Amino acid sequence: MNYHLKTDFKINCGFNVTITDIKNAIEETNSLLSTLPSTFYKSVDYKTTSASIGAIFCDKLATITGSIVNPIEKGHPDIVPTIAQDCTEAELKNYPQGLEIKCTVGNIKTGVKLKAGESRVQDLTAITWQAHHREVKELLGLIWDFPMTDKTTFNFPKVTGAFYSANLIEDDWGEISGTTGRNTKVTGMRKSGKDKMGQGWLAILDEEKYLATYQQKLNFTLP
Repeated sequence: MNYHLKTDFKINCGFNVTITDIKNAIEETNSLLSTLPSTFYKSVDYKTTSASIGAIFCDKLATITGSIVNPIEKGHPDIVPTIAQDCTEAELKNYPQGLEIKCTVGNIKTGVKLKAGESRVQDLTAITWQAHHREVKELLGLIWDFPMTDKTTFNFPKVTGAFYSANLIEDDWGEISGTTGRNTKVTGMRKSGKDKMGQGWLAILDEEKYLATYQQKLNFTLP
């Protein structure tokens, strides 16, 4: 799978991350996703698939960059420098360096019913990353879909886009909701945050429908 890449991307968030690292992590994630049985994707919801893709990508990127996945479940950010492995749980809940990863499949038109394995890009109405708090300032946001690679077989999920911003503010996130019942509290990214993510595009599946849709929904223009 080919990607349209921002070739000069490089950051240091306690460890170096380059566009080559991002590309390799995407490819390794996609490869592993294809080894799972199609019945897995047919039997779980998209939230679970998103969580699985995010977890796999974190592990791959951490290995590639010589960093580690945050050792505690509710730690922030998701990937931290190796020196953090000896930190306390309290320190790992809000470590000062590292990279937060969020994954989304996007929102589709009301009434459209798509099954696992069916492409969603043509029916996207919005791309919204979610977080559990409004203090996420630096984010690597992934988008995934079921790209149509072979109409005779099941289309496995793939990372179809990667976007980054280091200057998000609290007002780029909506109010916290879902604090009652069985729901987990969550905030969705507002348009201001999406615009920042769009301007920070890193990798997009090099197919016209993905390139065009992501530019439209995230309000940016590729050079």
